[in-house]
Amino acid sequence: MKASIIWMAMAVIALTWTSCDKEEDTIALIRIVDVDGIPQEQVLVRLYPEPTEVQTNELIDEVEQFTDASGEAVFDFSEYYEQGQAGFAVLNIEATLDTSMVEGIIKIEPETINEETLILQ
Repeated sequence: MKASIIWMAMAVIALTWTSCDKEEDTIALIRIVDVDGIPQEQVLVRLYPEPTEVQTNELIDEVEQFTDASGEAVFDFSEYYEQGQAGFAVLNIEATLDTSMVEGIIKIEPETINEETLILQ
């Protein structure tokens, strides 16, 4: 009886220990502020790969959205990432509000929140 309980406990521990590694979200968080550091709402933020002959980001097309009241636009790239993949993406950032525009670059690391702050003048 004692031996079967020990074997059962060891089996549960082994199954728990070797269970699948849960994939974390791959997020790009772009924050847009003015020169005084005040968050800018309703700025159109566009992320896109650099066009090249050999397209390394074939799965990621241009994505865009507006910033919220905290000046943030959040992009979820989790569906594009496959576990074990070496590296992920480097994307261009373009943010526009009326006639103002700012550009930047963000390196997207898998399974983490990648943040970039741009100053719109």
